[in-house]
Amino acid sequence: MATQRLITRLREHDWLAAAIELAIVVVGILIALQVSNWNQDRLDSARADRYYVRLHADLTSDIAAIDDARAFWSRVTKFGESAMAFSEHRKRVEDSNWKTLLAFFQASQLYPFELADTTFVEMRTSGALTLVADEGLRKRLADYYRLSGNGVRSDILRQNPVYRMQIRGLTPWTVQQYIWNHCFRQGEGAQQVLLDCPAPISEQESAAILDSYQHDPSLLPNLRTWMSMIQVADIIVTGIRSDTRKLIADVDAARGMRVTAAAMP
Repeated sequence: MATQRLITRLREHDWLAAAIELAIVVVGILIALQVSNWNQDRLDSARADRYYVRLHADLTSDIAAIDDARAFWSRVTKFGESAMAFSEHRKRVEDSNWKTLLAFFQASQLYPFELADTTFVEMRTSGALTLVADEGLRKRLADYYRLSGNGVRSDILRQNPVYRMQIRGLTPWTVQQYIWNHCFRQGEGAQQVLLDCPAPISEQESAAILDSYQHDPSLLPNLRTWMSMIQVADIIVTGIRSDTRKLIADVDAARGMRVTAAAMP
């Protein structure tokens, strides 16, 4: 071995040979370190590429979730506007007490909005965020996923309105059961479908329930507040959608640069 030969040269005071053997040892160490660094860079590049692919998938799913949420909120808002029209002007939905009652109830529906942050959280907890070489991109990702924490935006998007509790407290349980079984359908994931459905009770019975709504003085103000919160939430997620599209482009660009750099000799 080179180290054993070096020791032998030193014992023999063969300084030239010792210097040569030492150079061989140093060069061997340097080559081994370089090979180790190359191998680590290769592993890091492959790992970073997998994370970029996963980030792209998460961000793309966020776009779909935002579009679903906005469509659902638009539907709920229409129900809320119909309910407010009855409370303010006694205007019934299609001249039907039942459809007006249903509008009051469906206006209380929620669509919780969450970002798909699994990949980012994994990268942060494992220290893998350093694989994102662009410090600016790391910051933009952190700012984007702050929505999943306890910020003001998340409080708005996770609102549990008083109106929701009120209308369900005023609506007879048998009517609520019918609405859940016939006027609502749970789709895949968080998707919810609000359905038109025939009346399970008479128009007179529906009118009596509507009267109970009217006699609660705080119901209309709380409905207005809830409709306003939906508007704010829609504004927020519209901005998030724009940020998401930009991040997708940035992540794809960063991945492309990393793949190009890894392919260079």
